Amino acid sequence: MSQGASVTPQAALLRVLISGAAQGPELIRKAGDWTGGQIALDELTFAAAIRDLESQNLVEIHAGATDKRSGLPLQTFALTATGHKAAMEILAASLTR
Repeated sequence: MSQGASVTPQAALLRVLISGAAQGPELIRKAGDWTGGQIALDELTFAAAIRDLESQNLVEIHAGATDKRSGLPLQTFALTATGHKAAMEILAASLTR
C-alpha cells in the first residue's frame, strides 16, 4: 500500500471500517496492516482518533457484549452514512496513487 506521508489515524480507521463494524483491537491491527505499519496506533491515539471521528458524525459507537475480564461493555465501531462516503473517497484516492 502506497499511502505517502499524509495518512492520518482517522483516515486509516475510516478506510478499514469499510469492511464492516469492528472492535478497537481489530481496528488497530487492520489500520497498521493497511498502512504497512505507517500508522501504529496505541490505545490513547486510537481513542482520540475515534472520538474525533464520532464528533464529525463519521463513526458511531455501539455497546456490545460484556467483557468477561473487566465487566465493561465491549465497544463496536461502525461507519455512519457520512463516514462511509468519506471512507470511499479515501479508498479511491489510495487506489489512484
